[in-house]
Amino acid sequence: MQKYLVVFAAVVAFVAAESVLVEDEEGRQFYLTPVSSRQRRQADGPKVFGQGGGNGQSQGGFVKLQNPNGSGGSLGYGHANGFGHVVSADARVPVWSNKNRFGESTLNVGGGATQKFGGYGGNMNLDKRVGLNFNHRW
Repeated sequence: MQKYLVVFAAVVAFVAAESVLVEDEEGRQFYLTPVSSRQRRQADGPKVFGQGGGNGQSQGGFVKLQNPNGSGGSLGYGHANGFGHVVSADARVPVWSNKNRFGESTLNVGGGATQKFGGYGGNMNLDKRVGLNFNHRW
């Protein structure tokens, strides 16, 4: 369980990392990101989504961060009386980027995990997932 907490903390720290704003010789401003591409300051910034709620029987919610290049992450929690708790975490990070006259393309690699604790059926095995995401902005 400890290694999952370390991985979870690393994913949250990486997703929460901010871009660095720099200025070139001509006075134009850009964000430096972990990817080799640069985004102009006027470009759309990261978006944060969230949802939550509850009643007498169940409760839960999630928070999601999505960058314009498709990278980001999410955290979720759910609980229902008698069925236990469900916790999930997902993240995507850019591994390749290309910007040309047709737009900007980014390849993201991601992973996540979901765990159910207690309730009907008891604890369930950790559900792990890995995937690729290709994003193109015109």
